[in-house]
Amino acid sequence: MAASADMDSSWWRAAGFTQFAAPVVIFLVALLGVPMVFGKLGLQFANIGGLAAIAAMALTVLTGTAGLLSLGHAAFLGIGAFTAGLLATLMGWPFLAAVAAAGITGLVIGGLVAIITLRTSGLYLAVGTFALQAVVSIILIDIEVKVTAATGILMPVPSVLGFAIRDFAQWWYVIATALFLTYILFQWQTQSHVGRAWLTARDHPTMAAAMGISLLRARVSVFMLTSFITSICGAIGGYYYGIVQAANFDLHLAIKYITIVALGGLGSLPGAIAGAYAITFLPHILTWTFRSVGIDAATAATGSESIALAIVLTAALLRLPRWIWRWRPGTS
Repeated sequence: MAASADMDSSWWRAAGFTQFAAPVVIFLVALLGVPMVFGKLGLQFANIGGLAAIAAMALTVLTGTAGLLSLGHAAFLGIGAFTAGLLATLMGWPFLAAVAAAGITGLVIGGLVAIITLRTSGLYLAVGTFALQAVVSIILIDIEVKVTAATGILMPVPSVLGFAIRDFAQWWYVIATALFLTYILFQWQTQSHVGRAWLTARDHPTMAAAMGISLLRARVSVFMLTSFITSICGAIGGYYYGIVQAANFDLHLAIKYITIVALGGLGSLPGAIAGAYAITFLPHILTWTFRSVGIDAATAATGSESIALAIVLTAALLRLPRWIWRWRPGTS
C-alpha cells in the first residue's frame, strides 16, 4: 500500500498537478469573485490589466527567458487587432475565427522576423525590432486611411457559442480565461525541454550548439509562440475597446510593455501580471496625486504618464524595487 501511494504521489508530481494547483485555485476565485466584488470601474480596470498582462507575459518570455530584446511588441498587437478587425468587418468572420486568424498571422510574421534577425542580438536585435515597429506602423496607418478614411475600424459585438459579450463582467470571463490559459501555456513551455533550450541558447550559445541545440529553431520557436499570443491579445483588445486605430500601437506602447517586464522581473510570469496591473493603475495614481496637492489633473496629465513611465523603468533597471523590499522596515 505504501509503495502504491508513493507511486501515485510521484506520478502526481511528475504530471505537474501540484505546480499548477495554485494558479487554478487563484483563477477560479478571481473568475467568480471579481464580478461579485468590483463595480463597473473595478471590472474595467481588471479587464484592461488582464489584457496588458497577457501581452506582458509574452514579452517576458521573449526577453527574459530567451534573452531576445524586442522593441516591436506593439507591432504584433497592432497586427492582431487589424487582422481581426478587417476579417470581422469586411468578411464577416465570427469572433473566435477572427482571433485565431490574427494569432496565426502574428505567428507567421514572428517566424519571419526571427529568421531575418538570426545573426543579430542585444542592441542590434532591438534596433531591428524597432525598424519592424516603424514599418508596421506605416502599413497600419495606410490600411486605416484606405479602408476607413482614418476613422478606425469599428468592431462588431463579439459572441461565443451564441452568447453576445457586451458588459464588463462578460468580458472579464473571456479575458480572465485567456490570461489563465496563457499563463499555463508559458509555465509549461518554459519548463519543458523547449524552454531549457531557450535558456541554454541565451546563456551559453556555443555550448548549446555543441549539445546539438539548433539556435535557429530556438529563436524561431520563441518568436513564433510569443508573437502568436501577442497577436491574439491584440485581437481580443480590439473587440474589447470596440475600435481599432493605428495610433494606439505606437512606440510608446512598446516602451510601456518593456517597463512592465522590467518592473515585474525578467522571465517572471507572476511579475509580468503584477507589473501589468501596476502600470495600468499608474494614470489613476497620477490623477489622485495631482488632485491631492491641488493641481488640475487634466492640465498636468499632458506628458506626466510618459515621465512616470521613464522613472519607473529607470528604477526597475536599477533594481530599486528589490532593494526597497530587501531593506524594508522590520528586516535585518
